[in-house]
Amino acid sequence: MDTSLSWIKAYVPDLDCTAQEYTDAMTLSGTKVEGFTEFDKNLDKIIVGKINKIEKHPDADKLVICQVQINEEGEEVQIVTGAANVKEGDKVPVVLDGGHVASSHKDGENENGFKIKKGKLRGVESFGMMCSIEELGSSRDMYPEAPEYGIYIFNKDVKPGDDAVEALGLRDAVVEFEITSNRVDCFSVVGIAREVAATFHKEFKPPVVTSTGNDEDVNDYIKVRVEDEDLCPRYTARVVKNIKLAPSPEWMQRRLAAMGIRPINNIVDITNYVMEEYGQPMHAYDYDEITGHTLTARLAKAGENLHTLDDSSRLAKGTELVIA
Repeated sequence: MDTSLSWIKAYVPDLDCTAQEYTDAMTLSGTKVEGFTEFDKNLDKIIVGKINKIEKHPDADKLVICQVQINEEGEEVQIVTGAANVKEGDKVPVVLDGGHVASSHKDGENENGFKIKKGKLRGVESFGMMCSIEELGSSRDMYPEAPEYGIYIFNKDVKPGDDAVEALGLRDAVVEFEITSNRVDCFSVVGIAREVAATFHKEFKPPVVTSTGNDEDVNDYIKVRVEDEDLCPRYTARVVKNIKLAPSPEWMQRRLAAMGIRPINNIVDITNYVMEEYGQPMHAYDYDEITGHTLTARLAKAGENLHTLDDSSRLAKGTELVIA
């Protein structure tokens, strides 16, 4: 079971400890930790910068010279870059002279990261580097708004001088727990948070759930049939109307990304979020694509072709439980 430390702190808000202190205490209290990963490892002196001016490099067609504001007082540094996606007014992650990034566009990943030093690019001084999401140790899978090639550009309200690592949600750690089969109550973020509150003697503040809906009868829209009650004693469905597909909120994307789940859209992300938060698997179906508007929990038929979400086709053996 992987859990994001920042997500745990949402339900145990008074928790104040390092990732190492957290994992040591949880292991000693009986919730064994396999290991943890700190997202901000090797990231240092990385702030939000605003590109105030861009000029062509006099001796290199593919390079530009940027005057980048690095604080609210208006202080600027000069940075030379080959990125083609930046423009004046953009706010970008900037690693300053002496800072560290997790990855280099030339040398790839390094266990200790890469130190950035001021230097000259084709004869023009450069006092730092603007960063892609890969150079900050992440990927476009987890930050789908990041460009395929080029510098990450903030599309949120940030100011020059802000902590870029914090703004990206990378001041976090993911902890891998070994949960035994008799502790199914810990197969969720809420379950782990409850254990954390007890371990650290802090108040546990679970998410507040409010009921929603209207006076319509769900049975007028969808039917659920369970054919194998031994394998599936209960299956429920709900109809949600008037939805609009869109990106999910950034805070939800960041929490899912921390758990290793790629953000897709608001509907898919909501089902994955609830699954991680409560340990309750969910799936969203397109109502218009459900034949006969009936969901059936049954055994697969031997030789039946199953087209799965990874765009693969698999032949069933006849022993698998499926939702048809």
